[in-house]
Amino acid sequence: MGKEKDVRAKFIIRGAVQGVGFRYFVLQKAQEMRLKGYTQNLPNGEVEIVVEGEKIFLEDMERALQKGPTKAKVKEVVAVWQEAQGRFRTFEIKR
Repeated sequence: MGKEKDVRAKFIIRGAVQGVGFRYFVLQKAQEMRLKGYTQNLPNGEVEIVVEGEKIFLEDMERALQKGPTKAKVKEVVAVWQEAQGRFRTFEIKR
C-alpha cells in the first residue's frame, strides 16, 4: 500500500489555554509527529492550530490537544478537516 494522503486540520482550542505554554506544547507534539503548519494565540483567548500531515498523526494531535500541557484547562477542541494544501514547510509558532 502507498503512503496515506496528507490531510489538513484546523483546531480551535477553548478554555484557559493562553499563558500556560500551550503553543510550545503544540510545537513539540507537531515536531515529534513531523507535522507542518502553525499555532497562534487568538485575541479572544483561544489558540488556533492549522496543521497538515498523515491523518493518523492529526488524530493523535487532536487527542493531545484535548488534554494540553499541565497548566492548561481545555474546555473544547473544535476541529475542521480539509484536504492538505501543501503550503507549509515546517511547524511554527506565530506571534
